[in-house]
Amino acid sequence: MSGFEEVLSFKPTTTTNDIRNFPNLSRRALSQHAKWFGLAGEYLVDSIFLRFGFCTSPMPEMMPADRLLCLPEGPLRLQIKTCCRPRDGYFHFSLTKGYHRAPGGIRPYEPDDFDLVALVALSENAVKFTLERQASHRVACSEIAALHQDPCASLQWALEDLGVNECAPSLPIQFPSQ
Repeated sequence: MSGFEEVLSFKPTTTTNDIRNFPNLSRRALSQHAKWFGLAGEYLVDSIFLRFGFCTSPMPEMMPADRLLCLPEGPLRLQIKTCCRPRDGYFHFSLTKGYHRAPGGIRPYEPDDFDLVALVALSENAVKFTLERQASHRVACSEIAALHQDPCASLQWALEDLGVNECAPSLPIQFPSQ
């Protein structure tokens, strides 16, 4: 097979039965499917942006940012970190790049790798945006209700701190005619 047939014959390395009980999974299962959960976090961020009229573009995996957020002032580079479930009342995030078994290992981001961070509390379908670049972040479970109530509040604060005047594009968005 080649080309299109090869793509259609793809067999995922996981089955829905392996992860159907999310977030009540063993640490091993969470680790084994980490790429899937990271991608789910990225799509949750995309969903929030789309619901509020923002356009994003995915970046290649080898780039330090995960998305470009398209704003009238110009694009912002977005790093997305996902935590599957809370521990001791907090979702914990490490703002590092790389993997334990990767040739380069785990290392800190460079100051110009990204402009904005999205912290995804995946089991709660909540996202907090921040400009803070410390190596470790926490989102308290007590913050989740506010993140649900106004999903763009933390984004607006971060954009204001960056000096971006327009938080959201003017709505309704004018999509090209077909």
